[in-house]
Amino acid sequence: MNRAAASSLLLAVLAGSAAPAPLSAVPAPAPASMCQAGEQVAYSCRFGKSVGSVCAGRGAVHYRFGLLGSPAMDVANAEDWHNVHLGSVRGQGDGWQEHARFSAGQIHYTVFSGQDGSLSDHPGRTYSGIAVSQGKRGEHSLATLDCKGGAVMAEDWIGLIAAAAPEQLSGNLQEETDGPFDAWF
Repeated sequence: MNRAAASSLLLAVLAGSAAPAPLSAVPAPAPASMCQAGEQVAYSCRFGKSVGSVCAGRGAVHYRFGLLGSPAMDVANAEDWHNVHLGSVRGQGDGWQEHARFSAGQIHYTVFSGQDGSLSDHPGRTYSGIAVSQGKRGEHSLATLDCKGGAVMAEDWIGLIAAAAPEQLSGNLQEETDGPFDAWF
């Protein structure tokens, strides 16, 4: 439509000689994630220009990180799921944190979310991020990325990951009690 026609239409609408076109709802853009078709977003957050996502689908889970549409890394569950672990910790004043850890050799990518308890400096504050460590027991911290823009998470994102595992393996996903990854991140 050229400028003159657009001006005429606007004047006609304002004068009441033409009914305004109904407004159609424009769907909000899907949150940025590295998940592919057929996968559900368990967790996703932007970290600067990069995106970190945990995706579940078709009996598999993936941790992906990198530029949107071009992951620099994709750590999928091994056939026996030995490289995927789930954990949670509880603190005083009802604080809590839960996590999913994906291991690639001796590099561990731990995606976490939590809420500060009533005895903390910021009661009720929610947070999430990704902690990267190295070593058989994760003894060397390499980085911790805080999700500042708000993560997109499935309501029970840890349960979604567990549900993707074969039933006979789902009980083996829990972190070792009092082990090196049974911790706050």
